[in-house]
Amino acid sequence: MPPTRLCILLTLLTLHTEPAKLPEMFRQISEILTLIASATVQFLLYRNSLSKDFTPKRILVIKLDHIGDVLLSTPVFSNLKKAYPDSEIHALTGKWSQVILENNPHVTQVFIYNSPTFTRTGHPTSISDAFRLYKFLRQQKYVLLIDLRGDWRTVLFSLFRLTPKRLCRSYFQITNKLGFNKFSGTHETIRNLDVLNKAGIQTPITDTLFSITKENSDWTIQFLTEHEMNHKIPIIAIHPGSPIAIKRWKPENFAELGDWLIKKKRAQILFVGVKDEIEIIQKIQELMQGKSHNIAGLTTIPQLASILQRSKLFIGNDSGPMHLAAAVGIQTIGLFGPGNPNRFAPVGDRCHYIWKKQDCKPCSGDICQLGSEGCMAKITVQDVIDTINNGETVKS
Repeated sequence: MPPTRLCILLTLLTLHTEPAKLPEMFRQISEILTLIASATVQFLLYRNSLSKDFTPKRILVIKLDHIGDVLLSTPVFSNLKKAYPDSEIHALTGKWSQVILENNPHVTQVFIYNSPTFTRTGHPTSISDAFRLYKFLRQQKYVLLIDLRGDWRTVLFSLFRLTPKRLCRSYFQITNKLGFNKFSGTHETIRNLDVLNKAGIQTPITDTLFSITKENSDWTIQFLTEHEMNHKIPIIAIHPGSPIAIKRWKPENFAELGDWLIKKKRAQILFVGVKDEIEIIQKIQELMQGKSHNIAGLTTIPQLASILQRSKLFIGNDSGPMHLAAAVGIQTIGLFGPGNPNRFAPVGDRCHYIWKKQDCKPCSGDICQLGSEGCMAKITVQDVIDTINNGETVKS
């Protein structure tokens, strides 16, 4: 599309959009343009396929998303290490997601780049620092770059031939829309792995992974003891928060469920989350009859992962802690509303989700498009109880 026509189209879209929705609209437009640019670079410069005897000495994987998305990309690292056991596998990700990969046994090094597109807190990497990063990465002499999700600057890295070989998820997203190179599934893990599959790299590993260090495991034992938690009574971890309000199940539902778990399952209820979610948890605790524990804001991500690993069950909204619970291998129940579990459900044989979908598209706003309480209000306490007792996903 010529630049003049594109400008006219963007102007018309702006005039017909509510002011409050303009930042989100421009973010989506920027993301689409980045997607197209990345796919174009792949098509023009990196069309040569990987040979059967391809044995890269060093691989760089770019994944700049948030914590849950990076967790869903961990099978890529597992399969790369299985396919190329002698290769060094490096990762480029945001500071917020560094902790997801730094102890991963299949990742040799993690480098930090805070993309302006994905930064929620702190400062994004400046243009000058991004240029220095490019020069540093070029010195690493990577043979293969795998771009699972980058931004404009990392697209420029590839345009300037950072590596001789490149695999790009954006390319498959575009060709999938056009009817070519169809993804073999909808879920994020499958789509990430399809990038490897299309290049002839086998992907037998589909589970996500978060490694627990001995240091964090020892810390957990002491932490639970200090918080007067009985090691002989099963712990059920509950995460009632979410950065997006419409993704949260009602406090009174969590309270009722917590009391049922204490009474019927003789469990200890452990509420987890970040510091900003303390108030949400306190409200739930005020509604409960039984005793519960609130450790929101008291743990790092590795410490939380270690606590979750010692729990019997995790129940929570569609969020990062849900994926963390799945990655450490415990039984996980995700509560979905405006999100799409077909794409973002927790991964693993012990994972289930509950989704009472309304007749509308998945959304991420603060208010339901249908003017109601939203999809989360349709999930009942009995739905969760049935899933706990029967181990079956509930959806409609």
